Amino acid sequence: MKKLYIILFCWTMFIGLAQAQILPPDFICVKGDSLFWDLPTNTCGPFNSYDIYGSQSQSGPFVLLATITDPAQAAYFHINPSGEQWFFYLLSNFNCPGEVAIPSDTLDNRPPVVSPIRSVTVNGSNVLVSWQPSPSPEVIGYVIYRETPIGVVPVDTVFNGTTYLDLNADPNQRAEGYLVNALDQCGNTSIFDLKHKTIFMVASVEPCERVVSLKWNPYQNWAGGVSKQELWVGENGGIPSLAHTLAASDSSFNFIVSVDSSDYCFYLQAYEAGTAETSTSNEICLTAAIVQPANVLFTENASVVSDNEVEVTWQWNTNAEINGYSILRSTDNIDFQAIDTQTPTFPLSQQNTFTDMAASPGEGKVFYQIQTTDNCGTDAFSTYAATIFLEGSSLPGNINRLEWTNLDIENATAISYDVYKRLDGPATKIATVNSPTLFHEDLFDPSNPREALACYYIIANAVLNTPSGSTLSIASQSNEICIQPPVLIYVPNAFAPEGINNEFMPLLVLGDLLHYEMHIYDRYGQELFFTDIPDAGWNGKKDGHFMPQGVYVYLIKAVQSNGRESEKRGTLLLLR
Repeated sequence: MKKLYIILFCWTMFIGLAQAQILPPDFICVKGDSLFWDLPTNTCGPFNSYDIYGSQSQSGPFVLLATITDPAQAAYFHINPSGEQWFFYLLSNFNCPGEVAIPSDTLDNRPPVVSPIRSVTVNGSNVLVSWQPSPSPEVIGYVIYRETPIGVVPVDTVFNGTTYLDLNADPNQRAEGYLVNALDQCGNTSIFDLKHKTIFMVASVEPCERVVSLKWNPYQNWAGGVSKQELWVGENGGIPSLAHTLAASDSSFNFIVSVDSSDYCFYLQAYEAGTAETSTSNEICLTAAIVQPANVLFTENASVVSDNEVEVTWQWNTNAEINGYSILRSTDNIDFQAIDTQTPTFPLSQQNTFTDMAASPGEGKVFYQIQTTDNCGTDAFSTYAATIFLEGSSLPGNINRLEWTNLDIENATAISYDVYKRLDGPATKIATVNSPTLFHEDLFDPSNPREALACYYIIANAVLNTPSGSTLSIASQSNEICIQPPVLIYVPNAFAPEGINNEFMPLLVLGDLLHYEMHIYDRYGQELFFTDIPDAGWNGKKDGHFMPQGVYVYLIKAVQSNGRESEKRGTLLLLR
């Protein structure tokens, strides 16, 4: 019961308060210097007048300008010959003792205050326009204007809300510009505020540059300006993600395409500084068909296969769109010259081989590079690879010393060097030398006639780092050299034709002779014997006659197959 009493008391107080107010005319608008209102409904007592108050300052003081005694009058013209700004409000004067007259809204004789656009943004194939409400209380709606080829035209009027979706816009073909005017019931509209345009992006694929070229009009006329722009990209049907954050003033960007014929969708989003407002551009979707370069191009190896031949191997990406390639050669890794130019056969093979049959790897290192030309005319150059150059010499003590250059293949590291030796048959490995050692001494057996001509070559074992990050094991062979030790001539100092040692004949060790001759002279210089056969000796006769016991002179000459000449002179004792 107590609760019911409280509720009835509160309701009575509410009704009492509501009845204790005298409602003003509904002040609609001011058009020029004419005031318009709708008549109020007050039942508390008889009508006396409508009182019009005015001031040239919004903060007052307000003075009574007119008293309207006709209860049906709904307009008043205020004389204002100088066109000054005036502020007005209305009161209803009814004979309702004890009740309060409520003033109307305060309106001025100026058009409604502008309603600044917050943003215009592309929404699919439409444009969403949003704006701030006008602070003018007389405003009943907003007129939306769009920029067209024939000028700025009204496209719609919004009476409820501060957003508008323009279904007839075409933001995928152009930047759409908008203006919004506040409207009152008298038909007054605010002045035009700054025009806002949608961001219109265009794109083109640049096959040779391998980019998608994006261009757009930056968003303009935000009060705070643009703080940043974001480029969002979706690839091959994927959900778009933030690809790049751009400066506020940027109006173009080159998006790098890494995979040929990928599908991309692009849109841009601009942000107003100091607010949460954004504007999104139109979305562009395309297939990025680009020219694939030889972007995985490296020389794998350069290996000697014979005296004047070098086998060059290289790799490239099999999707490279190239119309020609050249094999380049150099002796100093600086001045490269094309030694062969070819048109590729498609589909491309990943690994490729070329044999240089005019190289001279026995004269020094030979460097190689591969040059490709793609369908855009752009040249690409591989890493380089050089042959190993081997030299050698015979040293005293029956030693053949070998020296070679280090493995010189870009991005490769030598692990070891295998030393191979060939006498008169297949080569065999005689040693393995760990990197970075670049020499080997071979101690040979001089009593072995096969050692008269020993040939050697080196095989480097290495690891190559490829552009993809993987590694390859490679083996590079050097040129082959042959070492011929000097011929050793052993001569007896005496012989007895009638004895066991019945011929004078030198012993030739490690001969491999190209030419040989032996002369025997008496003490007067007369030649008694000559031969050019290494196995032929002197039996102590001259023209079939025995020469007397005594001292004789010999001269032995030997020319080896490598051109080295050896000569030995001396005396011998003939015993009878």
